[in-house]
Parts: sequence; structure tokens; C-alpha cells
Amino acid sequence: MSSCDSIILPEPGLAQLEFLDHVIGPASTLLCHKSDAPIIHSRFPHCHSLFFDNGPLIPSRDDLFSLAINIVSFDEIILVKDDTRPWGWESYITSLGLMGVTTVRLISQSGEFVISPPYCKKSEHIHTIFLIACAGIGNVIQMTSLLSAAVQHGMHTAFCPLFDSGGSLTRLFKNALPGLALIEPEDALQFKADVRLNIECRAHIHNEDFFYSPYREPMHKNEGEAYADFFKNVTGIKPFVEETFVGGLDVSLSEQFKQRIVLCPGSKPGWDSKRWPYFSQLAKQLDNPIILCQQMDIDAYSTLNFLSTLCDCGATIIKNADLPEVAAILRHAKLVIANDCGLAHIAVAANAPTIILFGPSSIKKNKPLKKNAHCLSLGLDCQPCQGKHNGPGRLKPWDYACTLKYACLKNMSVDMVLSAVDRICPSLAANYI
Repeated sequence: MSSCDSIILPEPGLAQLEFLDHVIGPASTLLCHKSDAPIIHSRFPHCHSLFFDNGPLIPSRDDLFSLAINIVSFDEIILVKDDTRPWGWESYITSLGLMGVTTVRLISQSGEFVISPPYCKKSEHIHTIFLIACAGIGNVIQMTSLLSAAVQHGMHTAFCPLFDSGGSLTRLFKNALPGLALIEPEDALQFKADVRLNIECRAHIHNEDFFYSPYREPMHKNEGEAYADFFKNVTGIKPFVEETFVGGLDVSLSEQFKQRIVLCPGSKPGWDSKRWPYFSQLAKQLDNPIILCQQMDIDAYSTLNFLSTLCDCGATIIKNADLPEVAAILRHAKLVIANDCGLAHIAVAANAPTIILFGPSSIKKNKPLKKNAHCLSLGLDCQPCQGKHNGPGRLKPWDYACTLKYACLKNMSVDMVLSAVDRICPSLAANYI
């Protein structure tokens, strides 16, 4: 190694990697997470060490540029990667680019590579900006505040939204924001822009992309705020996280589907532990509600033993609607009551008053930040189990082994939800049966 190198361990736990003995020399300066301090002092006592806190060295950090002071004077920047934890390392390359680093030597178990981070332009030189994102519907909607900020600052703005399964989400945002161009996935790599922002879309990553992986973000940070901080660090512009949006504005909706209470019992496949069990019982207490769902939601409520069936509850069930139609129905709703799911985010972005029922997932992380979003939770000691490594519950996909039998949602009664409706929308009391 060079006598004037700065070696960066961008996330906690990397100080235990065996190959570091061949990387870190006595004259190296080491920048790493403070939780690794004991092992660093033990393994490399003669190395000059600097420590940071508050999670990984990702490009949404508030202190990113102050940390740059520790590394910019070095002849060589070495970034350490753990090949056993491969996802999202492009985020760290982006962080170094934002910190002013032009060349990085990436070292891992599989060898060494020289990489050039994306070049950061001043906001006044950004005329065209492109955001490509791959995530769940809720996450993608939280990102739309970045697009609002770009358009408001006179930038030609393009958006390529994808489901986390890879399919296009552009139809959900058609005609939603004047001046916004929607790009299909097959055209994403060829699209030219002054700045390209890539949020977790590894299938379409370009060499010039500023890449951000929310899975490296500490669980305590709100997703919308994290995306906004990433945007600010790249462009110098701070978005207003409340300015999210969806399309469906051009959908011709029958009057019979307007001004109704809409219930959304949905959830991602495998995340059924986020489902409130009593939507059927709630529907029987309401006057002419709509249940907006997919067939898989009906199947989940019919087959999982901690849920109650959605059938025979007196509600109008609309299933498998196209996403623009979903947005239109939610936009015209009197009130929306939903699980922590993508349709809750669509409802909030469409400006419908929305009550979101939170069980194992994190309100702090997942709550939409518009004023029309209202969260209901029991606030049990075990909540949220999302992001925890021990204790009861531990929200994971396809894991239905909560040792407390989903008390966070099972003990949230229909009367509790109706009381929340009275507080938030007292004019709807006449809708009760």
C-alpha cells in the first residue's frame, strides 16, 4: 500500500475481515464505524484511525461533506468491500464521489478494481435530471418529492419507476406532473441526462449513476427524508418530502365509486404479518364501503389462520384494478383505511384522508409525511420488530412465527379503528351502521 493512503471501511463489522492484514499498513489512515474501534485498536494499533457514527457511509448522510475533510488530502483512496454482503456497494462509490474523490481502489476478497465515482455538478449546471428507481410502490411514491423539486427548479426531469420485481410502474404516474417525462426500462440505459440518480435499480445501472441503496439506511430514518437527503447531497436542492404524487387524473370514474370509505387490506407477497385481521368486521360496521384489493389479498385472508375472511361482509369488492384506476378511486374516497402497504401510499399521495394500521413495521421508517396520513398503532414494547435482530416477532418475508401471535394487530379492535375515524373524520359518523 502507499504510504499516504486512506482506507475506508464504509459500514460496521468490516474490521473483522481477514484480508485487511494485507491492506492496512502502519502509515495508513483508516476511516471506519466507531463500533469497530475495539477490534481496530487491537489489530492495527499503529494505524491512525478516524471514526464515524450513525450507520453506514451512504450518500444520504447529513455529515457526508464534513467527513470528506478526513480523506481528501490523500494520494490514494481505498474502499474495502465484503463480497459476502454484495448488495448496495455502489452507494459507497457514490458517497466518495460526492466527497470529491475522483479515483477509488476497491479491494475485496475477490481482488482489486479501480473505479471512477460519478462526477458531481453544481445545481446551476444541472439542466436535465433522470431518476430510475426499483422498489415497492410505497417506496417509489416516496421518491416522487425529488421529481417535484427538480421540476420546480426548472430542470428537464425524467422518471423510470420499476416494481421491485422489475416491471414498469410508469402507468401509475401518467400525466401526474406537468413537465415530467416517463421512461420505460428498456430505454433507461440510453437516456442522456446531466445527472442520473439510481435508487436500488441494479439491473439498469449506468457508470455515471449516483447510486443509493435504502437497505443500507438505518431503520430509524424515514424513507422519504432519506431520499430527500440523497437528492440534496447530489444536487444541492432540498425537496419538500410532502410533495409526493400519483397519476390516475385522466381516469373516467363512475360516480358510484366516488365519496365512499375505501378499505385496503393489501400487503406485499410474504409480508402478510402486516395485515390487520378485522377488515371484514369493520366493513359490516360501515355504510356501503369499498374493499380495494387483489386476488392474492382475498386468498391470504381466506387461508392464513391469523386473518379473517374478506367475503360476505357487505362491501363492494374491487379486485385487480389497474393502477391508474386504483389511484382514481382513492383520490375520490371520503376516507381510506389501509394496512402499511403500497395502496396506503397511493391514497396519501392522492390527497385522500388516510388511516394506516401499523403492526410489526416501523412508523418512523414507513409513514408518509403528508398531513393527510394518520397512523394507528398499539405502541407495544415489541413494536416495531422491523429491523430488530432479536426479541419477539422480527418482521421478515414469509416468516409467520411471531411468538406473541401478532398481538400488535390482533389486539387492535374494530372499535379502536372506529374511534380513530371519529377523531380524524368526525363527519363520517353517519357512515356507521
